[in-house]
Amino acid sequence: MLVAAAALMVAWSFALPVFEGPDEPAHWRYANYLNQNHALPLDTPSLPEAASPPLYYLLIAPLAVDTNLPPIGYVGEEEGRRYFLFPPRMYQNTSGDLGRYWPFRSARLASALISIFTIWFCTLAGREASGSMGTGMLVGGLVAFWPMFTFRSMNVSNDALMTMLSALALYLIVRLIKRGFAWEIGIFAALAVAGAFLSKISAVVLSVPLLLAVISEKAPWRAKLLRAGALGAIMLVIVAPWLIRNQLLYGDPLARTVILKVATEVGLLHKHSLSSAYFRQIFPLLLIKSFIGYFGWLTLPLPLSVYLVYSLALVSAGVCWIGGVWQRRINFRLSAILSSAIVLNLMVIVYLNFTQAQPQGRLLLPAFPAMALLFGLGLESRRSWSEYCTRLTLVGLAVTNVIMLVFLVIPAYWPPVIIM
Repeated sequence: MLVAAAALMVAWSFALPVFEGPDEPAHWRYANYLNQNHALPLDTPSLPEAASPPLYYLLIAPLAVDTNLPPIGYVGEEEGRRYFLFPPRMYQNTSGDLGRYWPFRSARLASALISIFTIWFCTLAGREASGSMGTGMLVGGLVAFWPMFTFRSMNVSNDALMTMLSALALYLIVRLIKRGFAWEIGIFAALAVAGAFLSKISAVVLSVPLLLAVISEKAPWRAKLLRAGALGAIMLVIVAPWLIRNQLLYGDPLARTVILKVATEVGLLHKHSLSSAYFRQIFPLLLIKSFIGYFGWLTLPLPLSVYLVYSLALVSAGVCWIGGVWQRRINFRLSAILSSAIVLNLMVIVYLNFTQAQPQGRLLLPAFPAMALLFGLGLESRRSWSEYCTRLTLVGLAVTNVIMLVFLVIPAYWPPVIIM
């Protein structure tokens, strides 16, 4: 499974032209700035990701040397809207591009390597939750071959490291739930959560399931409060330098004011109330579509029939999970704790969309490993489920992923446009 997933990521990384992943130019410029200046960047119009936590960029900075990059393929901007010259391309690609841009391609491959560990930790979490490696394979495969994950896993983006550390935190939290508290596991979980936050601030939601796992254990309250306080202190100490730096520079520990400033400058600041038509119509539709798979810069959608099939599969898995919890085939405490990450993640996305139109499924990546675990447990809770069903599901997802790559993504970008 890991070999197949790695092969898919590499294939996607070369099939998708340079900079055709969302915000890849901004992420690349951040890493390149670190490579050239050996210091964290400050907020400037040319570095729109400068307010993002630095951990991912520090890892790929050695690869982010100066290199030629493709020219843009759009003209002008009006209220955040770009006018594409060669849709779905945001940048111009040529027939010789497969042999160019190797520093950038190396960074993409580094993201893919990080994402292999995401699958591995999800597999371990599934095995830990049920005691069966079959569950681990199902959970790991649901992540590995999910279209949105495969697409994002090889992008130059802090999503890759954040999702990997979220999966590691999930595995360690499940161990705490299933085996009881152990200081070494608790400390490693706190380190994973802090690392995920220092990759992308939306991962802050993972601190809640970790603390809930500690507090909900059968133990004296004094011991539980001591453990929760110690782990909370570890997380805070690790992320405090970044928060303090932001407070001193921007007057905001999360640099939210900087993000809104950038959104205003590029015309992406759009305020919506919770009761608006945006949240009733546009937001849920685009969120589910992009969670399944919406490639490029949200410029290359799947056919409607594919979205319907995947949506039906998600609903079915969710119903199976709820039924499994109701029938006590799935541990209620485990489900409740992991559900908190999903609910909080959704709340963060809703909050972001109060001021910006970002109904993007990739924003669910902090909770994606937990979702895969709960859905995997739900499917296995059905009496009719078997090892054959697991294999059939994983093969079906993998084959569908390849079909999307071969018959949708590659024809959309190759051969490149010939400019006369």
